[in-house]
Amino acid sequence: MTASLQTLLALTARFHVSVQGVDLGGWARCQGLEVTFNSVPVTDGGNYQYQTILPGEIKYSKVVLQRAISKQDTQKVLGWLQDRAANWIDGHKSGGGGTATIILFDSRGSEVTRWMLRNVYPESWKGPDLDAMSVGVAMEQLVLVHEGFL
Repeated sequence: MTASLQTLLALTARFHVSVQGVDLGGWARCQGLEVTFNSVPVTDGGNYQYQTILPGEIKYSKVVLQRAISKQDTQKVLGWLQDRAANWIDGHKSGGGGTATIILFDSRGSEVTRWMLRNVYPESWKGPDLDAMSVGVAMEQLVLVHEGFL
């Protein structure tokens, strides 16, 4: 086999999340690992050939995590959220947003890559919609805001 055929590819279904050293477990879905480099076009007087492009603000999207509720992992998330809520107003106690790590694995469980999100805060958590008239999996969603991963 050639070297390129032996390479194990990352699997979108295999990733793990921790925030501020708290292991939040595996998740079923992660959306928003995205960065946008905004440019600022400037028109120079007397230059009719092109617009000068200057670097603008770099923006990062919110990270949205979703999974089925499990007793162990959901309790870790709720514990982390309780800590954040207790220190939400008093910035001196909060210690800042901390760091979140998202690790992506291949089919053998080896790390392929990781993203380290700076100054992470929870934006929201949503629990399951409970309905005795339907059958489904109880899902949770955690939305994180951050200052970037580059």
